[in-house]
Amino acid sequence: MGFTVSQLSSADTSALATVNPTIEPTTPPERRPRPRLSGGEGEPALGAIPHIKDTTRVPMPLDSVLTPMSDIKLIDQARDVAAADCMNALGFKTWTAGTIRTWDPGEYREHDFFDYIDPAVAAESGYPRQAEVKDVSSTFAGTKHEPTAEERKAYEGSASKTAEGRTIPAGGCARHADEKLYGQQKKLPADPRALAVASRSRALGDSRVRAALASWQSCVRKAGVTAYQHPVTAQNDPKWQSRTQGTPASDEEKRIAALDAKCQDEVNLVGVYKAVRAAYEQRLLEENQSKFAETKAIVDVWTKNAAAILKSG
Repeated sequence: MGFTVSQLSSADTSALATVNPTIEPTTPPERRPRPRLSGGEGEPALGAIPHIKDTTRVPMPLDSVLTPMSDIKLIDQARDVAAADCMNALGFKTWTAGTIRTWDPGEYREHDFFDYIDPAVAAESGYPRQAEVKDVSSTFAGTKHEPTAEERKAYEGSASKTAEGRTIPAGGCARHADEKLYGQQKKLPADPRALAVASRSRALGDSRVRAALASWQSCVRKAGVTAYQHPVTAQNDPKWQSRTQGTPASDEEKRIAALDAKCQDEVNLVGVYKAVRAAYEQRLLEENQSKFAETKAIVDVWTKNAAAILKSG
């Protein structure tokens, strides 16, 4: 329900596996399923392909209609608060908004398959690592309460009454929270963030990106590295994928990261990918243009409801 957060999702890793069957998913599945989108036929024509040489974000056609991550987080937080209010009203006084949290602080960072990595920086410090995002809100932080069997039934709606005889809303407190937040409009005519995710997956399967990836693979193999079929598998090697920002990279990670970045730069992988993705986004933007005003109006209502829930809760 609601949005598709723009991050490396199960849909993304499935797309990676389609291109390279050796690739395994490295991130948890998304809570919101990726919609089926028709899209135009054939590969879109490309404009000029930039040669990306720094980490400056490349603008995308859907940027102007994307719902801000701050609003998505607000809505997600309000859903858990509304569910907690419902559980408290049923007599479960130890249930808090963090008991079953349906979101994670790290979900609200923008992500893409390929972004520029400076070869010199990679040789010095390995792959870039983002700082861990911690939730500092007292509403969601602190010791988590382990739900009892009765509480789960009330939350999920698998029972009609509590042990004390209180009536559980149809669908449980989870559905009750959805209804309070979304009202009668639980779906968007066009979710811009779902479209952005679709553009990433489609770009990955595009012949021009595939050709760039093949060139990258040839480049790393010439240097004697054959363990990686794709830049994503190199960057997410378990040997260093879990390394935190403050932990120094190993010599092996620095070597692989530098070679990966050098080969990406030589074949202009990021530039080709961004140009192809932009072309798919432009197509999706034009196909769904008439729906975005209605989408924004609906999201504005959700956001207003979320703010009211958080204020009262």
